[in-house]
Amino acid sequence: MTVLEVARPGILMTVQDGGRWGWAHWGIMVHGALDDYARHWANWLVGNAEDDPVIEVTAGGGELLIREPGRLGLAGADLGAHLDGVPWPPGSARWVAKDQRLSFQRRRRGLRAYLALPGGVDVPRVLGSAATDLTARVGGWQGRRLEVGDVLGARGDGGQTRATEWPTMRRSHVLRVLPGVRLDRFPPHALTQLLTRMFRVSPESSAIGLRLVGEPVASPRGDWPSEGMAIGSVECPPDGQLLLLLKGRGSLGGYPALAHVIRADWPSLGQLAPGDWVAFNLVTVEEARLAWHAYASSLGRTTMDRKTLTAPVDGVVTMVDEYGRRLPEDGDWVGAGQLLMRIHSLGCDLPIFAPSEGEVAFLVTEGQVVEAGRAIIELRGEGYDSVH
Repeated sequence: MTVLEVARPGILMTVQDGGRWGWAHWGIMVHGALDDYARHWANWLVGNAEDDPVIEVTAGGGELLIREPGRLGLAGADLGAHLDGVPWPPGSARWVAKDQRLSFQRRRRGLRAYLALPGGVDVPRVLGSAATDLTARVGGWQGRRLEVGDVLGARGDGGQTRATEWPTMRRSHVLRVLPGVRLDRFPPHALTQLLTRMFRVSPESSAIGLRLVGEPVASPRGDWPSEGMAIGSVECPPDGQLLLLLKGRGSLGGYPALAHVIRADWPSLGQLAPGDWVAFNLVTVEEARLAWHAYASSLGRTTMDRKTLTAPVDGVVTMVDEYGRRLPEDGDWVGAGQLLMRIHSLGCDLPIFAPSEGEVAFLVTEGQVVEAGRAIIELRGEGYDSVH
């Protein structure tokens, strides 16, 4: 049976599952893993049930000592994991031997990685969940973050040793949103400001929400009644500096919501690190539904299709949109129809859109001159249908 001892906790390690749902009316927040997509993959790699408790590793810097041999599954962010000095990229389960060391040396992409033990981490359930609530100090491992000397065991023996080439993290800097339920309270230009500007994730962010800094967005004036606070809401305080609510948000109160991040993009919220840039694109309810369908259909896949997009004309690569905002970064997960780049030619900008959802890899750089037919983007995902 797999047993681990914390040698170094790094920035933050906690035990998490899908969250403590159904108690908000008592003021008890959901909490749980901030990237449920990566958490699902970690459990899948060792053959666990979807909601088995895992170890959430935030930002890296930690080290675990293997006390008893067994299997471990690693998914989510690339935090520079090494097993006895040998790199271990996310997306596979491995058999680990006694006295080996698993270290997370340096954050490379994303913010949170997930480590699954067979049957889940053996911790008590509180109100039906193993999620750690650091504010209320309940759940997980003694209601707190993991510390040096903590010993955690697996609930089960055996497990599986699976691997996938499919990305186990869906990070995106461009978040898809629906109009907020209180849009009518905002000045008419507030939504336009949200959709045409870029913001940065503040170091003051937490499991309650991502604090965004940037040019202020017009906020409602006057006092408004308190109301329920939804995960994914883009709230606008009086100073115009946005707050993007996560699983630790309060149940009642808050500020009017200008927009709501769609459910398929919630995993990206857990992978955005302090200093990362963020932009918002408006979608329809039908587009949000299709995005959720694509999200659900991707779970458990082991292979990916690859499609190469080529330059349609001779021109110069432009990696910003018409508002001057950056377009997706290398390794981002993009949605069907999302603008990826533009080719400037003969005084015109020709947009290049994603034909389907997938992970994007850019083969050219900003300002590069390309010839028609040259490969400019590789898109890795489920399959491709033309959308433009």
